[in-house]
Amino acid sequence: MPNESFQALRDSVSAHRVYFEVLPDEWGGRDARLKVGFELRLWGAHASGAAAIPGCDKCRGIYADLQRIAEWILPREERPSRYEIEMFDGALYASPTLKDTDQVGLILRILHRDRGDRPVDACEERCLRDMRQKLRELSVPEGSWHATNPGGP
Repeated sequence: MPNESFQALRDSVSAHRVYFEVLPDEWGGRDARLKVGFELRLWGAHASGAAAIPGCDKCRGIYADLQRIAEWILPREERPSRYEIEMFDGALYASPTLKDTDQVGLILRILHRDRGDRPVDACEERCLRDMRQKLRELSVPEGSWHATNPGGP
């Protein structure tokens, strides 16, 4: 990726105060749950106090930047895993750490390529590890946005 493209992604991280979370992707019912993959969730924020409207043009712009980040962190070589980026749902979420700030979310799933009902294995673990590393390269924190992020507001 050219340096200006990498820098554009880093600028988006800073502008939207992007951070990520990882949750298990589970299959099954109430009594028996099986961890079959991971949900890597990217979050991007509107400006504080922006009074955003769900699905507005600004939301779509934030989501588009999150999608570019998600596509950049995907492994380039063929692996026995597959990756699914959920479509934009138009929803806004209250930021747990930024006062009076709404967020847009993107879910990227890491799953087995052939069957969705197999337990997580070394390939999905490796894919998640590689994605975390690429997010670190972009200075995307895990868990929440911190004002002390390098290059952040």
